[in-house]
Amino acid sequence: MAEIVSKRYLNAAGIILFLATIQFVIMLFVTEAMYRGYSISGNYISDLGVGPTGLYFNASISILGIAVIADSFLIYRGFTSTIFSVLIALTGIGALLVGIFNESFGSIHSYVSDFTFIFGPLTAIYAARFENGGMKIISVILGLLSYVAIIFFLLLHSPVIGRGGWERLIVYPFLLWGVGFGGYLTGLGDKR
Repeated sequence: MAEIVSKRYLNAAGIILFLATIQFVIMLFVTEAMYRGYSISGNYISDLGVGPTGLYFNASISILGIAVIADSFLIYRGFTSTIFSVLIALTGIGALLVGIFNESFGSIHSYVSDFTFIFGPLTAIYAARFENGGMKIISVILGLLSYVAIIFFLLLHSPVIGRGGWERLIVYPFLLWGVGFGGYLTGLGDKR
């Protein structure tokens, strides 16, 4: 595990990451329920960013993005790792841009979504350098699950779980990592 410089900053980062990720996951479920005719297997997650749920979904993912960007500064102060902080910031920027450039922006939305799909799992995998115990293993597994899902999505286009199901297999692992890593950072203690 990398040396901890300031637990206070890491605790703050953990609380922010935990709460921001949880609010997005809850809003994801709420907007899925609000969107009449929406199918978790047939629709992409980003379909929630247009139509009757657009305002709620885009605000929620933008909040997540801003919180993750803020966390990158706090985590830098806690671990002093430029690479890790940049990976976190890039993931946050991706999420924020998904909220700003919804599907009505066409290919721009596709690019920023792909950007997030690349950096989210990479951040989870890289986080193992800063964790110990089971969390180190969980982070790598969740990051790799997202990448495996990307490969299967690109190669198979399986109708069994649909495009929405595959996209969720890409996104959910690194969202779950965000909740877990936030809790992990919060639990480091605040003596420093």
